[in-house]
Amino acid sequence: MSNSFANLQAYDERLQCFAKAGFTLATGIPFDVYGYQGIVIFFGNPHIAETKLHDERNSKFIKHTAQFIGTAAALQAPLQEIKRYKKRIYEDNWHVLKVKMLSVVRFGGVIREQKRGQNSSSQKPGPGNNVKWAFMRAGEWAKVQAVLWWKKSHGGNAAIPPPFSNTQSVWTFVGVLVTHIMFSGMNVAITKKTQGELDLVLPPLGALTTLQFALTAAPASQPRNAIFSQIFALTTALFISYIPNMEPWLRDSLAPAIVITGMAR
Repeated sequence: MSNSFANLQAYDERLQCFAKAGFTLATGIPFDVYGYQGIVIFFGNPHIAETKLHDERNSKFIKHTAQFIGTAAALQAPLQEIKRYKKRIYEDNWHVLKVKMLSVVRFGGVIREQKRGQNSSSQKPGPGNNVKWAFMRAGEWAKVQAVLWWKKSHGGNAAIPPPFSNTQSVWTFVGVLVTHIMFSGMNVAITKKTQGELDLVLPPLGALTTLQFALTAAPASQPRNAIFSQIFALTTALFISYIPNMEPWLRDSLAPAIVITGMAR
């Protein structure tokens, strides 16, 4: 260890802060990790006995610690090189994939044009051919849509949710029953109080309780989404009801269209 170095070094604010904090002793341990060289500075407390500072175990500890810190520092450059190398490989692979995809698309377009040319040359021009071509295209489109609808009706690729346990089923029954009894009772009270002019229970209450008690993990089932969606729906319906000279069938169709689009957006 060296003695106080505060007056032997060029002024450095960081070193001055260390000196003011009481760390006026320091030593530098060099390291060399496969050509990556440097020095690790260790600060010491001058109030500690010199026997502890010069102890062989302490010296070994700071020497090995210096090599450990030097190794961590030396790893930074190889890590950056590895990142650049992986990025370059990713860009090269994407470039090759893009070229292949463009080649397939262009080659397929050429083949389709050749087939169309052969079909058009083999058939006599006339309105009958155009009608036949239109029916063929319509049939292909209907077939694709039917397959998509069939897959969607079976849930697509989504897995069927697991059934509830007996305990979950009981809690679901109790929760739905209590919720509907509470709102139905409030609806009866409000209807009697206002002599039938106002009511409380909304038609989608069953759908809302289904989401809340049967699909608790779905994003739409979270209380925040359920509450804000009801507020948004009620506000939209209220504003639409004040539009004059609007037919009831148009009002009933316009309100859910606006609400569903807004919630999806």
